[in-house]
Amino acid sequence: MNLNDLFTDHQLYHSEFQMDNLITVRAGGTLYGQYKQALRELYKRYRGLKQLYGEKELLQVDIDELAEKQSENMFEARRNKINHTQKVMSMEELNKNIEDTEREFQRFYAQACALKKQIGDLTLEKRDKLDCDMWEYKLKEMAAIDYLSSGRLGNVTVEMIAAAPIEMRKKILTFIRPENQGKLIEWFETKNPFEFALPAHKSEFDIKMLME
Repeated sequence: MNLNDLFTDHQLYHSEFQMDNLITVRAGGTLYGQYKQALRELYKRYRGLKQLYGEKELLQVDIDELAEKQSENMFEARRNKINHTQKVMSMEELNKNIEDTEREFQRFYAQACALKKQIGDLTLEKRDKLDCDMWEYKLKEMAAIDYLSSGRLGNVTVEMIAAAPIEMRKKILTFIRPENQGKLIEWFETKNPFEFALPAHKSEFDIKMLME
């Protein structure tokens, strides 16, 4: 079995499971939080692809130039041949980077589109409301994790709750009081981050046209 057969199965970066569950859902929490995370990840891949496409064009210029370059000096000719081979190998690696970055771009784009349909248009008032809901969710989640992992609230959780607006702070503190710990844990166990239908796992489109 040759290396190319093995490397065909080698996937760079994140799997769809990781992108869906361990990035967007885990970091986002609420629908709005997931939408923010999907956009954050999508923008990273957008910037990354623009840079990779530029690098590929420049690398191809180097390859073409070395292929055409003639030299009467034997050592320079050998050096050019080696450089050409190295550039070609770099192109193979660059193409693999582009392929997997495009795959991640497609997934986060599909996530963002699906979430956008659920959330709708964002006015300033709606964004503020959704942002507050997201942070209330995150602070309750942090408290539940503290109780499950150490049996008490951690300093960071307490400090972040203390920094929240007073009405939110009262609401969260009431919910996470020691006598309500069982209710908090039950909420954590049954909370359902998949309030929206995940997009289909195959969503092919012309990425370069989308980025223009």
